Amino acid sequence: MQKKILESLEDVGTGPIGHGPFVLKEEEEEEEEEKNNDEENKEREEALSKARESHLVVAALIATVTFAAAFTLPGGYKSDQGTALLAKKASFIIFIISDAISMLLSILAVFIHFLMAYICGFELDKHKIINKVTTRNLFLHAMSLTIIGMVTMIIAFVTGTYAVLEPSLGFVLISCFIGLSFFLPMYLIFTIICKDATDMV
Repeated sequence: MQKKILESLEDVGTGPIGHGPFVLKEEEEEEEEEKNNDEENKEREEALSKARESHLVVAALIATVTFAAAFTLPGGYKSDQGTALLAKKASFIIFIISDAISMLLSILAVFIHFLMAYICGFELDKHKIINKVTTRNLFLHAMSLTIIGMVTMIIAFVTGTYAVLEPSLGFVLISCFIGLSFFLPMYLIFTIICKDATDMV
């Protein structure tokens, strides 16, 4: 019955003294646009939550690995004092500093992801207590912290292996080359992403 009424109302205004399309048609179009916008927002929220979960796992893994590396130091300990054997080497000092930075940044990223889970769990962004732009900025900050944590973890790996394998130059060169080869594909991937982003704009 309702369909017949709507169909008859659509014909109103199409005659010689017509006033154009009926008002209900415009309202239906507005409702369809709102539904489409709601569906797009739901898809974005689902994609963001999946990405947040994967980033949380990566950040937690980095924190775990770097925390373990701090207590299983390369070169071992002095049995009588319990201090590191390679404590005076520059490469060992760089290893400790880069490992600590990596652990700190990954834990900060984990904290930001927990904060975002709190915001989304209590729907603070939907109630406009916290702006949606803020949650996206938090996500970007957590992602950048995780990437920097990866970089410092690679530096810790390279300097740690250098500190241990310094007497044998061949092993040092191979391990450093393998570790530092991470930066070339990382650079290429970032240039491809930036190029695609500028092309779309």
